[in-house]
Amino acid sequence: KRVRFAQVTVYYFARRQGFTCVPSAGGSSLGMAPRHHRARRYSLSQFAHLRQVSHRQHLRQHLRREKLRARSVQLSPHVSLRPQLTQNGTVPSAEAAGLTLADVSDDDLDVGQVEVGDYFYLQPLPTKRRRALLRASGVRRIDAEERQELRALRLSREQCGCLCRLTCEPRTCVCSQAGIQCQ
Repeated sequence: KRVRFAQVTVYYFARRQGFTCVPSAGGSSLGMAPRHHRARRYSLSQFAHLRQVSHRQHLRQHLRREKLRARSVQLSPHVSLRPQLTQNGTVPSAEAAGLTLADVSDDDLDVGQVEVGDYFYLQPLPTKRRRALLRASGVRRIDAEERQELRALRLSREQCGCLCRLTCEPRTCVCSQAGIQCQ
């Protein structure tokens, strides 16, 4: 027997602060509303095309950021760790200080040389970008306590098990005290 798929149903959810995942750094985890607000059906070919267009747009944005980053130079490691935008990649200028992603044209990007399918994968987002995404999605109050909770969770995951060696010492064994078998 064979299974065949004829269509793809995509469910759209509003973005919320997560509380269910642990980002590798910082707080403001991303999540979604418990119920979708929209659903859309596509044929397999339509969905593949839309996905390729979406991935190409993300790739363009990423390449724009990289191109803008390439136009920056650090003054000196001892003076400042913050890069200063430059006009030609080496000389700081007031005009260059105002450069944004919109200033990098599509002509500056070499998207044709990159195989989108091989390139596209999820990247961790910095805390600032996660916060910006939440605000853009209408989240008015970002829970600041989540940052400390996530930090504590990441720290607790660094140590797994107990410090027992050959035999378990129930009085000092964190596994035994937690009611689980000694690791």
